[in-house]
Amino acid sequence: MSSAVTAYVVFTVFTQMSVGALIAMLIADFLAKSKEDAKFFETGAWICVPVAAIGLIGILSHEARPILAMITMTKNVSSSLLSQEVLLLTIFVILAVVYTAMWLLEPEYGSLKGFPVIPAIVGKLMPLRKPVGVLAAVVGLVFPYISAAAYMIYTLPSLNHPTTILFFYVTALLAGVTAVAAVLSVKYVMKKEGDEPLAQMLWITMGTALVMIIVLAVGLFLNTGMLEVAETEYAQVAQQETLTSMLSGEYSTLYMARWVIGVGLALLCTIALALPLKNKSMATASMIAIVLFIVVFIGEIMGRTVLFGTNVPLGELMPNIETFYTALGPTI
Repeated sequence: MSSAVTAYVVFTVFTQMSVGALIAMLIADFLAKSKEDAKFFETGAWICVPVAAIGLIGILSHEARPILAMITMTKNVSSSLLSQEVLLLTIFVILAVVYTAMWLLEPEYGSLKGFPVIPAIVGKLMPLRKPVGVLAAVVGLVFPYISAAAYMIYTLPSLNHPTTILFFYVTALLAGVTAVAAVLSVKYVMKKEGDEPLAQMLWITMGTALVMIIVLAVGLFLNTGMLEVAETEYAQVAQQETLTSMLSGEYSTLYMARWVIGVGLALLCTIALALPLKNKSMATASMIAIVLFIVVFIGEIMGRTVLFGTNVPLGELMPNIETFYTALGPTI
């Protein structure tokens, strides 16, 4: 796997997962009916920003140079999807940092409440926490769409399909929500407290995971069909190479493993979560939730590796592709 593919995988998976993690914490914010509930949920607030930071590390080796896009985004934001992607991510991360700080520095139950002065200030701003979270979630939900659109260009035929958008949203909602659920489950296993708030979060996690896994399975089937059809002969050749690499070539083992682990095992874990939740066996439910996140995360990493690793740019087939399309004019 090339360094460029690694950069794309790290950047997209982790930044999208951070969006889902923030959404999960926003859900927890609305679920919390007491200070005790909020104190239990607060641990999950540690996920979003560190995960986003890992994704940002991927930018440093990103082939399309998002750092340059960040520098010039005020000039190109109206015309450059890459600049729009970086701008949205920057706004999201800033809002996520503020929202996370309002959890961790909460003066009564925040993990960082021991800091001087700051928690007292945050305490006065607590009525703004949910609005900030909602705003961050809205920006975050737009981000996967713009991020996918940045890759959906004619020179990258295998990515230029609606399933790219679908895969990015699945990563955000499936991996992000299960990540927070897993962290809260680890907390429960260690402290044996928070049965009711954990149960509420795990029911929501189970429902979200079930829907997203079904959507993912449908998307994988649709993607295979879409790769068999192309608008131009060269795009068809590129997509055929992608299919060959995916189904019987270098990435076939990873592709099948993604089905087995990221879809099959994830679905089994999701369904299995229902019984202990129904019986209020939170120790068992928490262990299943942890395993669910692990298989989901592995599946998403494998899936994203296949998505980018099997991509065959038209430039590899036609070195003068830009000149070719420019000469054809607006009919393309």
